[in-house]
Amino acid sequence: MRIQIDEFLKAGHPARKPGYRLLPCDRKTLDIKVLNPQREKYVEIYGPQKSLLAGLIKQCLDPDLCAKTYKLLRTVNGDPKNRPGIIGEGARQMELRKDGSVSERSGTVSPAVLKAYGGKADMLGHYYYKTPAKCSPTGWTISKPDLYTQVLPFVHAINDVYKIHLPEQYAKQMEYVNTVDAEYKIEGTAFSTLYVLKNAPTATHTDTFDHPGAFGVMASLGNFDGGEFCFPNYRLAIDYRPGDVLLGDVHQLHGNFPVLNGERVSCVLFVRKSIHKCPV
Repeated sequence: MRIQIDEFLKAGHPARKPGYRLLPCDRKTLDIKVLNPQREKYVEIYGPQKSLLAGLIKQCLDPDLCAKTYKLLRTVNGDPKNRPGIIGEGARQMELRKDGSVSERSGTVSPAVLKAYGGKADMLGHYYYKTPAKCSPTGWTISKPDLYTQVLPFVHAINDVYKIHLPEQYAKQMEYVNTVDAEYKIEGTAFSTLYVLKNAPTATHTDTFDHPGAFGVMASLGNFDGGEFCFPNYRLAIDYRPGDVLLGDVHQLHGNFPVLNGERVSCVLFVRKSIHKCPV
């Protein structure tokens, strides 16, 4: 099934800008259409310029594998303090250096804002850190190596779905991944990193940490209502459920609605921008 998007959110609305926190009422007030096909197994969504915006593959992951992975990943207990952009406008604060001076870089979130936000987030796999500059497994991977190993079958299953359904985009991403040393990627996949969020709605933003030519590859786990992925500029939300895989152009402005009830663990697989620079 193919869907062509030809509608835009009206100019000047704050949801067209980064940092807007989507509310449940916005589904109605912004006239956002929620896509949750019941019969179609595969849906492609194209933007006004005929470029691929997203692909939704329904119930393509093994239920037992999803249940097993959910038990592992629901233990995520980090916070997105270094990604204030996903919390929303006004979440940033000035950083304090170790010597007590104030940094010119505004890029952290205050403890009070994090507590109110409530969501948890962390990364598995490998990462290229800019400040300070280093390449290494993520902290969660180092502290829980067995968990990382046990999650790999889920990662490989999602990778296979991506490879089958968007072969051109997958091949383009693999061109870059093949330039990355094996030490800094999830071997046998198009990814370096798995970003895990639990009950964490994201304000409107574009992904700037992944390779520019790559797609965002997403899956959800748990039992929940809400949490739909949204392209507000196109007045489109996608309700991807456990067992589904969503392939999206995350370089377009996007965000998530809050979870209304239950527990939702979202999994975002990507290849980190500039990770090919890591020393061999």
